Amino acid sequence: MSVFLSAGVREQLDFAQAQLDRHVAPSADGICAVCGEEDPCSPRRVALRVFGRYGCLPRRWPGASRPEAVGTPKAWSGWLQASSGVEDPTG
Repeated sequence: MSVFLSAGVREQLDFAQAQLDRHVAPSADGICAVCGEEDPCSPRRVALRVFGRYGCLPRRWPGASRPEAVGTPKAWSGWLQASSGVEDPTG
């Protein structure tokens, strides 16, 4: 099933996507890097409502929350290997 979205709706969705792209809270402290509010900040909530209103999902960008900035490991911690029965070669 396809849905027709008018030019005005597409413009609203594009603006909402831009707001979501700007207002990303780093995963460590949960504070928006742009406006300093606790996640989800006001502009992010408004943008998410726009997507909900039209039944669309926003685009997701890998690494947008910058997990490397908060010291997360670059590899899995081992719980996935343990649950699948695969031995961890590093230890």
